[in-house]
Amino acid sequence: MDNTRHPWLRRALDLAPLLLLVLLVAAFGLIDARVVTPDSLRNVLAQATPVALLGLGAFVVLLTGGIDLSAGVAVAFCSVVMAGRLDAGDPLVLALLAGLATMALLGLLNGLLVGYLRVPPFVVTLATMVAVQGATLWVAQKGVLILKSPTLKDIGVGQTAGIPNSVLLVGLIAIGAWGLMRWTRFGLRTYAIGSDPAAAQLAGVPLPRQQLLTYIVAAIFTFLTAVLMISRVPVVTPNLGGTPLLLDAIAAAVLGGTSIFGGRGTVLGVVIGAVIVSLLTNALRVFGVDPSSIDLFKGAIIVLALIADAGIRMLRLRLDEGRIG
Repeated sequence: MDNTRHPWLRRALDLAPLLLLVLLVAAFGLIDARVVTPDSLRNVLAQATPVALLGLGAFVVLLTGGIDLSAGVAVAFCSVVMAGRLDAGDPLVLALLAGLATMALLGLLNGLLVGYLRVPPFVVTLATMVAVQGATLWVAQKGVLILKSPTLKDIGVGQTAGIPNSVLLVGLIAIGAWGLMRWTRFGLRTYAIGSDPAAAQLAGVPLPRQQLLTYIVAAIFTFLTAVLMISRVPVVTPNLGGTPLLLDAIAAAVLGGTSIFGGRGTVLGVVIGAVIVSLLTNALRVFGVDPSSIDLFKGAIIVLALIADAGIRMLRLRLDEGRIG
């Protein structure tokens, strides 16, 4: 393996998400200047925050070569659990702890089934997705829940120095996630088992336990996403989050350079990918695209991102093997 060949091409591949974002901003600005006004871009960043948080959870699981299909409906489940506790008169801290405990248990279940029982992640998380969706409807039998928490409202719609508080919060969480993945044993082991599970196991990485931990960490990001979601809306329903948010999160991770084959990706890339998804959604609305067609465009974008990911993977392999002169 020769990592010194074609450094410019390797650098371009690493910077592809950022270059794509810059090109999209320039192109959309030429098509319709309303897309890139300061207020519009501020709204894009705010709308990208839940996608970035859930995308970070997807990123952690994708690094291992797995996937978590339950994350979208889990956001709704966690939201109605916390909203229900607040509606019952519990303090905000207790409501948040209830949501965190619920998501930790879901992550534990997914991790045990994937890591220790060796059930394929797709099958496990598809099953828990259906179960969680049913649990959400059962918990939310009271219907719409109205929230009146000033603290949550300040997080969701407040601003500091003209910057949405949600953007500042997610920025701090992203920095923490970067440190987790860059400087801790958890992060290094997660990259290792995604790159080469057999080699990682020979090096002493406990694969079952590490996979268990990745699903728990992903579930914590789901909890954080749910907190952000309920802070942005005055009412909570079982439809909060769901599959559309999950698709946006996976698209953000893949557009940001996270490989669905595992072992490659960055926290910064996920954040950039979330901004790209939010920018595309906002631009389509400004262009007057029918709301029912926006998901069609998003689906096409995900397919293109997956094709690009496969192509980039093949190109990196050719570079590493010295097959590109």
